[in-house]
Amino acid sequence: VRYPEGHPALQSVDRLGSVRASADTGTPEAAREWATARQWPPDTVHALCTVLRSRGRTLGVVTFLRTAGRTQFVRPDATYAEDVAARIAGALDLAGLVEKE
Repeated sequence: VRYPEGHPALQSVDRLGSVRASADTGTPEAAREWATARQWPPDTVHALCTVLRSRGRTLGVVTFLRTAGRTQFVRPDATYAEDVAARIAGALDLAGLVEKE
């Protein structure tokens, strides 16, 4: 998936960490435009992107999304997401090693 410059997923790769983002909740139309511009489902209003890294290599990004019925992501959510991302990255890295053998 190609993301536009400034996308939270690309920011997380640049920062090697988590990036939280939320739509302007001014109007539902503005929130839909915000989500659509980021290639997320139109009812998304909160996002948390976390880089997938294993053995010093960036493997990708995992993105967690929430709708208007949920609160925005906070630091404990990011900490949990980073733990999940480390496990995903380790599994992806291990799968790559197994396939090469």
